Amino acid sequence: MIEIKKICKKDVPALFEDSDFWNHPFLSVSKHRLYAHSKNPNCGNDDVVLLLAYLNNELVGYMGVFIDKIILDNTEDKIGWLSTWWVHPKTKGSGIGREILDTMYSLNQGKIGISQFTPSAKRVYDKSGYFVTLKENHGIKAVLRSNLSFVVPKLLPWTSKIKKGIDTMDAVLNFGINFKLNIQKSFIKRELKNVTLEYLNIIDNEVLNIVNKFNKNHISPKDASFFEWLKAYFWVQEAPLLELTNKNKYEFSIYDKSFNVYYIKVIENKACIGFLVLQKRNHVAKLLFSYYDTTKDSKVMANIIKLQSIVQDTREIICYDESICNELRKSNVFLYKTKKDKHSIISKTFGKDNFDDITMNFGDGDCSFA
Repeated sequence: MIEIKKICKKDVPALFEDSDFWNHPFLSVSKHRLYAHSKNPNCGNDDVVLLLAYLNNELVGYMGVFIDKIILDNTEDKIGWLSTWWVHPKTKGSGIGREILDTMYSLNQGKIGISQFTPSAKRVYDKSGYFVTLKENHGIKAVLRSNLSFVVPKLLPWTSKIKKGIDTMDAVLNFGINFKLNIQKSFIKRELKNVTLEYLNIIDNEVLNIVNKFNKNHISPKDASFFEWLKAYFWVQEAPLLELTNKNKYEFSIYDKSFNVYYIKVIENKACIGFLVLQKRNHVAKLLFSYYDTTKDSKVMANIIKLQSIVQDTREIICYDESICNELRKSNVFLYKTKKDKHSIISKTFGKDNFDDITMNFGDGDCSFA
């Protein structure tokens, strides 16, 4: 018999203290992710944050959801962005995966979306008949340094056995590359001679004004409470001793050797001209949100991202901001650049199938957190 148990925001404190739940052979959520849901300013006490699936009284699957607010056709609505979905392989053919999806759809009155997904998950979403395409964002992956230690094991999993050798190859290649980047760094600094940066943990009124000025048509306009929450409750925690953690109990992001989100206030000639939200996880930087005048300041923003990436030993930059992508494409600091595509879908329940009039940032949905 299949049973689906819902965990609402109000249930989080009790689940947090349930030792049996945390000692289960696999994790359905991490403690810090669960706690973050309980602090989500857009999540009500009765909103679902997690579904637990049982087959014959055995926990065999789960689905997580991130509650957010969106604006479509000038109307604000609540949405649940599906953030995790996993079922035990032994349940294949039981229909429990579809049961989890149907339950989440029903509990949210059909108002759900997915901001990123694997090809296999996409096939299931398509088969459900619930969704339409929300956005197909086209961006860039700009590679600054050799990153074989990340790329090769993804393509050839067996090479994880020779990780030390691949790391050595990266080190050798990057020795010469770093010499080149250090020279280029000085030229970028000259172009930013009138620019001052402030690194924030909460946004001030100047930044909020910039955000409000340049968030027109955004599907999910962000406010001060969102940015304060995002900075305070990472879903991925830094774990220098990663190999000693319980990360293998969870199928999704839980720890990594380095993880941070930077709030960068950009000031030129004593005036705030922009705000960048940049995530860095290990050697990869992602531009989550950007607020600035695209007609005249895109080069400044791109230079800031390049300079920080050089200084931080970043190897790859991923960006979907069209104006900044154009500047990155023109730059000669990179080894190479490739196209990046990000697809998102949304429920037909919202009654809309053309989303050309809205902007979806890389960080919208659950993409800011992992």
